[in-house]
Parts: sequence; C-alpha cells; structure tokens
Amino acid sequence: MFGLLINCLTAFGWRGLIIYWKVRTRMTRSVSLPGIKHPFRLRPQRADGISFREIFLRRLYDLPLPKTLQPQVIIDGGANIGLTSIFFANRYPNARIISVEPDENNFAVLSDNVRPYPRITPVKSAIWHKKEQIHVVDKGYGDRGFMIEKNATGTVLEAQSLSDLLQAHNITQIDILKLDIEGSEKEVFSENYDTWLPYTRCLIIELHDRMKHGCSHAVFKALLDYDFSLTIQGDNLLFINESPVRATPSTQKAHLTATI
Repeated sequence: MFGLLINCLTAFGWRGLIIYWKVRTRMTRSVSLPGIKHPFRLRPQRADGISFREIFLRRLYDLPLPKTLQPQVIIDGGANIGLTSIFFANRYPNARIISVEPDENNFAVLSDNVRPYPRITPVKSAIWHKKEQIHVVDKGYGDRGFMIEKNATGTVLEAQSLSDLLQAHNITQIDILKLDIEGSEKEVFSENYDTWLPYTRCLIIELHDRMKHGCSHAVFKALLDYDFSLTIQGDNLLFINESPVRATPSTQKAHLTATI
C-alpha cells in the first residue's frame, strides 16, 4: 500500500495523492495523469493495476533509445488494454502505432482507451509466425497472460505474422517493436523472421521461458544473424539494430514472396 503511494507521489507530485486514491479504491473508470493527453480506464481486477504501475509508475518503456531514432512506426504486440500504446503515443506524438491484442475482453478496453488517439490502430489478432487459425488459451496466468496455441481448446482467432502486419498497413520499417506475447516469441523468432527483423530498428521484448521452454534460445539464435546490441531494462530486453535495412514496399514484398 505504502509502496503504491510513494510511487504515485514520486511520479506525479501532489496529484499523485488523487491518483493513488483512485487506484487504491478501484475508482478507475476514468484515470487522468499529468503528461497524458486523455483519460483511460482500468478494470477493477489486479492485472490492470499491475500494468498501470509498470508503465506509468515504474516507466518500464521509458527507455534510453538512440537520439537518432525518431520513431515513426511502433508495433505494440500484446497490447493488453492499451496502456503501453498510450504511453508511446504521448512520448512520440508523430508515431503511427499498431496495437495488437488477441483477447476479446482486453481488446474491448484497448479500443475504448485508444479511441482519442487517431494515430493508434487497434488490431484484434495475435502475432505468430504465419497467418493461421489458432486458439487463445487461459492457463491461469490472468488477463495479462493469455497464450496462443494450435489445436487447443479456447477462443478461435486468426493470427498473423509481422510480415502480414507490415503488408496490411503498408509499413516498410518498424522503428519500435514491443513484444510481450506470453511465449509466442518462440514461434515468431523460429520461422520467417528474416522478412521483418532486418527492418526493425528497436526491439523491446519480455521472454517467457517460464511459460514455454525455448523462448530465449529462439530469440537469441535469430538475432545472431543481425547487428543488434543488447541492454537489459528491468523485465525487458532492449535490442538496437546497429545496421537496419531500409526497404520499399516492392522489395519487401519480393523478399516475403521468396520465403513462402
């Protein structure tokens, strides 16, 4: 309790008292923060409170990016209720943000939260290594931990690869790719990563070996093919592409076609 109060006061000064009280009493249908243009909603469940603390109090995504990186395109993979996308939208107001979330309830709140931001596009899907029908599975990790599996029991959803996202939104380079996808990074970095990873300038990723064995191995194996530097930032790994490839839609489409 006192930790939350101290964190709110440290982050927001005297206004932190009001924010603390609203979060503590779960009066969070409309939360306004200094420096954030529009209010957003938190559900009463504990998971939303954890996300709020990580993103706006601990500032998990306030990262030391290169000064030369002025993000124009951000993909928020595993966007949950949209708090990371909102943080990025206020930090980088000129950036176009694609927010991808597979869970229906999370996506409904995400859509409401990002509606005031015309440069954020919510996408109800899951990031995977290819476009196919998958299942959204609840293995008891809560609203922040839905997993994606094939041939399982759960909500059916069409997943898509990062290459599919690039083509669908006419994107040729990802300036920031944030991935918190509950173990799906194993598949994403095992196949077809050469169609999008060379064009990614900054990768922010949380690994989930505790949920799916082999995540770290797949990610590091794929990144070894490219010139990425690594910094550890709390729960996240921050990779900076020191030699990003620039592509036109035609060359990127040709590359994708050649790998299919």
